[in-house]
Amino acid sequence: MRQIQQQSMTGPARRRFRIRWAGRLAALLLAGACLAGILVPAPAALAAAAGVPGVTTVQEAHKARQQAKAEALSAYFVTAGKKLDAAVARLSAVDSAKTGLTAGGTYDYRMDKALTGGYFRHVRAYAKGTDTLVGDYLIAKDDSCVYRCYPGAPSRTELLDGTTERLAGATEIYSVYAKVPVDGVGKIFVRVPGNVPYKLTLTSLDENLARTDSAQGRVLGVARGKVVILAEAEIGGYVKTEKLTFRVIDEKDAAREEGSSGGLPINIGIGWGWGWGWHDHGGGILIGV
Repeated sequence: MRQIQQQSMTGPARRRFRIRWAGRLAALLLAGACLAGILVPAPAALAAAAGVPGVTTVQEAHKARQQAKAEALSAYFVTAGKKLDAAVARLSAVDSAKTGLTAGGTYDYRMDKALTGGYFRHVRAYAKGTDTLVGDYLIAKDDSCVYRCYPGAPSRTELLDGTTERLAGATEIYSVYAKVPVDGVGKIFVRVPGNVPYKLTLTSLDENLARTDSAQGRVLGVARGKVVILAEAEIGGYVKTEKLTFRVIDEKDAAREEGSSGGLPINIGIGWGWGWGWHDHGGGILIGV
């Protein structure tokens, strides 16, 4: 009967008939697909299909994390070999009550490939087969001393064994700027390999020209002139000494130097500003040249 009707339809009527039935068929197919869950995927499937940058599944993230850790171990640490064995042997010679390592215990050791401060082998001990840190140590490259590092706030480093004579010899004491304005502040720095603790003592050999603040490592300008500062860094019973010369300058000296530098001050410190007039505001201001 439909075939008879279609045959009797004119051209435009036939096209309208086909369009109407095509629309009905599409609606039926869409409804079926939605009911079957084909066109409404789960959120996880949507995310995977979208490929969101930086987003992975939990399993993929775990795999990537393990790979990154393995690559870091290979790139930055020594986990086996004669160098590590020698460092562990030196550590094992220290009283276990000091190292915190059980005598005869087994640990996983990691040693930095680069020397810390150009002087220490940095070795960490972990509970076997885990990432649980048991101890963190600095072992002198010449085996002369062993320190233990205690993380936390504040962190601390403690001498466990040996002598610090050679460590003191490797310590640097210096000033960045040799000129200090009258009533201004200069700074003396100490660089100890491994940032191990030290006690700094500063002595002005002419307090009419400059005074010192050992606790803050500062030189305080008093009057114009050259002055020698005796700087002593004590580390584990040994003292490294340096004599540092400072020139205390007044306003006229500062103006002359600014003029000779084309109008721009050459006495630029890390601190509070340009030219003359730097003063101590309590924070280790660096003054002068």
